Amino acid sequence: MSSIVSGEAGMRRTGGSASAAPIPLGRKPAGGAFQEASGGVSASKKTACIRTFGCQMNVHDSDRMRRMIRDAGYAEVHRYEEADLVVLNTCYVRENAVDRVKGHLGELNRLKREGRVKKVALAGCIGAAGEATELERRYGIDLVLGTHNTYELAEFVGLPGMEETFTPELPGTEGEHAAFVTIMTGCNYVCSYCIVPAVRGRMVCRPMENVVEEVERLVSSGTRYVTLLGQTVDAWREDGRRFCDLLERVAEAAPRVWFTTSHPSNMEDRTLRLIGEKATIVRRLHLPVQSGSDRMLKAMHRGYKSDRYRRKIEVFREAVPDGTLSTDIIVGHPGETEEDHEETLRLVADCAFDAAYVFKFSPRRGTEAASLPGAVPEKVAQRRFMEVLRAVESNALHNNRRKIGSVQEIYVRHGHTGEGKAIGETWSGHAVHVPTGGAEPGRYVTARIEGAGPHVLYAGEPSGPPR
Repeated sequence: MSSIVSGEAGMRRTGGSASAAPIPLGRKPAGGAFQEASGGVSASKKTACIRTFGCQMNVHDSDRMRRMIRDAGYAEVHRYEEADLVVLNTCYVRENAVDRVKGHLGELNRLKREGRVKKVALAGCIGAAGEATELERRYGIDLVLGTHNTYELAEFVGLPGMEETFTPELPGTEGEHAAFVTIMTGCNYVCSYCIVPAVRGRMVCRPMENVVEEVERLVSSGTRYVTLLGQTVDAWREDGRRFCDLLERVAEAAPRVWFTTSHPSNMEDRTLRLIGEKATIVRRLHLPVQSGSDRMLKAMHRGYKSDRYRRKIEVFREAVPDGTLSTDIIVGHPGETEEDHEETLRLVADCAFDAAYVFKFSPRRGTEAASLPGAVPEKVAQRRFMEVLRAVESNALHNNRRKIGSVQEIYVRHGHTGEGKAIGETWSGHAVHVPTGGAEPGRYVTARIEGAGPHVLYAGEPSGPPR
């Protein structure tokens, strides 16, 4: 675990001042330099651009950093050329993710030499990795943050130092219709293919009351949809209380709740039943299986067998008959045989997934699987990938077609598709394209499902005004 960067030592920087007393993010710094985002920026006209790569945890971290730069008087822009400060919040899961970030760093280094960008900060999982020091030197990066000390960006942008040592307790932006709430960070598993424990560290859980207080603040500010986040979110524990206890409390405080990502070894039957019992919980479960072969699950160090996973799905289907089920699947892990692949296809058929993120194995330096023998040829991996993908999409299309003719209450999540429709979500977790009927994100409309594809439902005109 030598590449883990602690909250105290996780930032390497070229500047900074002594810490002052912490202030709550959201309070205006002294000196009058700050103006509300809607009312313009300070006379210094400081600008910042945050670019996010990777998972929802990174999206949430970017939300917190966005709040810091706004409180420091920066206006957010979306082009590097317009920014005094650029923050890259990065992913380290796959090699090509790192290569992509290097391309951005090269461009930013050029813009700095030309005087068009003043400062560059590297944050996220790459910032917590061992190679961050070399990237800092090669590309002239001004600030490197690990994953456990995002709060130190506050001092860098001129706010009094934030002394929190547990980053998830820093709140995100309030007043949005949907918000992420991180309940734990890190991971105690050692999956053969995964670099996350090396850059996110061991599991750390937030106290229940701390989480519930944040949810209540968000709801009071207008948030209608809360998503609980964690590398293995259902591993949350505190003083004998388990994830189901926290989920129940949050479901009582928020009008709409979901959570991701879960691990089968932590998923309790009572959590699965709670999804069907609590009206405020979206009836959607994302439970990564990775493979249907017990031999491959053992090689991946997943900690369960395929029959145990099937039993969890049986409980979910019984408790939440209209719910949606998604998963992650890796094909072509070193040593995977045709028999292993066939077992994955059998599990896909048995579980009838509504969606799946299917990946071809990609070696990741620093993981056990990167050095394992038995590499699967690219052509074979590609064929297996397509076979699993087609099987999942066939199941999904069959499941979605059964929704045609039903009338659904749809939560509008995103703006317009460009065709006069919005992207929404049913209480059963299905994605829907629906004519807006004047509904903005965060509102509900009721409409009849008129068509279905493998990935989305298509609704007719809403019946009645949005609410």
